[in-house]
Amino acid sequence: MYSLSTCFAVVVALLALSLPAEAQDADERPEAVPLGQEAMPRLYLDCRRCDDAFIRQEVTFVDHVRDRAAADVHVLVVDERTGGGGRRYTFSFIGQRGFSDVGHTLTYTAGQNEAEAEVREGISEVLKVGLVPYMLRTEHASRLQVSFDAPEGVETTPAEDPWRHWTFEVYGGGNANTESAQSAWNARYGFFADRVTEDWKIRLRPYFNHNVRRISREDEEDLLSNQRRHGFQSYVIKSLGGHWGAGVFASYHTNTSDNFRHSVRLTPAVEYSIFPYEEASHRQITFSYRIGYEGVDYFEETIFEKTEEHLLSQELDSSIQYRQPWGSISSSITGSRYFREGNHHRLTANGNVSFNLGGGLAFNVGGRYERINDQLSLPRGDATLEDILLDQRQLATAYRASLNMGLSYTFGSIFTNVVNPRL
Repeated sequence: MYSLSTCFAVVVALLALSLPAEAQDADERPEAVPLGQEAMPRLYLDCRRCDDAFIRQEVTFVDHVRDRAAADVHVLVVDERTGGGGRRYTFSFIGQRGFSDVGHTLTYTAGQNEAEAEVREGISEVLKVGLVPYMLRTEHASRLQVSFDAPEGVETTPAEDPWRHWTFEVYGGGNANTESAQSAWNARYGFFADRVTEDWKIRLRPYFNHNVRRISREDEEDLLSNQRRHGFQSYVIKSLGGHWGAGVFASYHTNTSDNFRHSVRLTPAVEYSIFPYEEASHRQITFSYRIGYEGVDYFEETIFEKTEEHLLSQELDSSIQYRQPWGSISSSITGSRYFREGNHHRLTANGNVSFNLGGGLAFNVGGRYERINDQLSLPRGDATLEDILLDQRQLATAYRASLNMGLSYTFGSIFTNVVNPRL
């Protein structure tokens, strides 16, 4: 009989023999391909919505790697929704090592009704075109071929848009569950109408939410929780050049949990962007100011002995968004205050930072903090245990805070060329 330690040693030895020679020396880090050699340039694709497996199958004239530091070309892809309900992808091609002097940007817009297969095909074609300048710097340049699909005398965009840039979306959903002692159902539905042009941004959105829960109790009346949150949101925003924007926000809502029978708000706003708006997909620092009116009718009398009131408020917001090869930053600070007797205000700060530390190591940290002193709708009297457990009533609080963080590390072969879809 062999001992357990002997068996373990044999297994380790077999695994070591099965590794490629270059993988057995952990200190040898693969270097980027020097220009002029027959090896392919190395590509690191930094894209959240791309079909990586499909791209590796289609873009075969580069070596795909999973480590940004080992790549010759880093492609950073940022996507954002368009006014027509589609999505625009911005490709930043960043040369590294021997290609550090080569860099450019391309865009691709996927229409609202394009199938997933069409979108991934379009992304793949943009990648191929964007990689041409790098291939021209290698000995593979002579193998490139150029083709052009000329239009057959047909305009690629309609001469007149019958919808005048309006897009519409109807949504709805819900769920229900039941057991011997309780049952519940939830439903939500609503409608979006959006119009986005270079000069205007408009939204009209009614929404409806129902939450019903019934709990059976022996020798007592059933406990029923019936919550609803309905409303209407809208805004009209006008572009005032590359750095300024102004608009008006209007809303109505009713919310049983927050004690709002009716709430109508009208808020003009102005915003300034330090960087031009055309750079918003990569970097953005903005400051906005809002001042508005709100008319409120409460379900129950509040702790300030109000059943209805008219309020004026102001809000100042600053936000930062960056997405670069090293990672991304997103943060904002918002301060608001009511113009009424007493110092009723709220301060909200949130942020998220993601670092690509290199070598497969990434670190993410995010958090949110609210300093709260503006709960004007709190009803008088103490909340019952049922109100608290069923979340039927807003509770007084001085602050809310949350924190999240994570660390990930990937190691092994840097190459990701091979796609194996079996099982």
